[in-house]
Amino acid sequence: MKKTLLSLMLVSGLALQGCSTLNGLIEKPDEDKTVEEFYTDATDAFKDQQWDTAIENYEKLKAYFPYGRYAEQTHLELAYAYYKYDEPESAIIELDEFIRLFPKHKQLAYAYYLKGLAADSVIRSWLDNYITDPATRDVKSAKRAYGYYSELLNQFPDSKYAVAASKRLVILRNQMARHELKVAKFYFNKEAYLASANRAKYILENYPQASSTVKALKMLKESYTKLGMTEAAENADKVYELNKNATQEATDVSFGAQAKKAETSDPKAKKDDSWWSSVTSMFDGIFD
Repeated sequence: MKKTLLSLMLVSGLALQGCSTLNGLIEKPDEDKTVEEFYTDATDAFKDQQWDTAIENYEKLKAYFPYGRYAEQTHLELAYAYYKYDEPESAIIELDEFIRLFPKHKQLAYAYYLKGLAADSVIRSWLDNYITDPATRDVKSAKRAYGYYSELLNQFPDSKYAVAASKRLVILRNQMARHELKVAKFYFNKEAYLASANRAKYILENYPQASSTVKALKMLKESYTKLGMTEAAENADKVYELNKNATQEATDVSFGAQAKKAETSDPKAKKDDSWWSSVTSMFDGIFD
């Protein structure tokens, strides 16, 4: 009898232990989770760079708990996760929503900077480090990134992202001018000289400080010559002769290399040990 009772107790104990283990393996239903649990799951995945898992949990947090400090922070972290997951359009949508909802937020400058980075990444390729030129791609994304960086500088000229944004503007301006020059050359080679002249004029009028302006002057002179516009060609040639040695064509080395030069931080900016400080520090390797 004692042996039988002991056996039953052992079986019962094992059964309870098994149930406990099983319960630990069963995922808690989303509707039963707290906002803290969603946020912990999301940030744990974020720190491990498991962007898809982080995105999933941030999105669930927003759906179940659309208000409060966790939801507020989620917009920024979700946008960064989308950016790293190579979904820049989703990142930009998230940042636009954040800017609309929290127009006085202390991380607003960061939001504008991340918008620029996201738009920038659309025209980025790892081959830019070796053989390709981003100027050959769709210029619309470059113009959009240029607008976002400009907006950051207009609204937050003293932010710690201002210098990096300024240097990206120079790179993008040269890139867009180079794109227009390639189009002008295409028209010239097709003997569409009026079109090539107009493209060259567009560079001079819209990107006067770009590294391609001297080549644009030469293209303008050659296009006018082909069109038989002697006086206009002579005027363009005079300006070209005055400037041909003043500016040397600068080649954008690569997206990554240029961006590394652009990385900087304001020495006066206050440091803190908050979770968000660790998030923004991830920009240190953002162009690697």
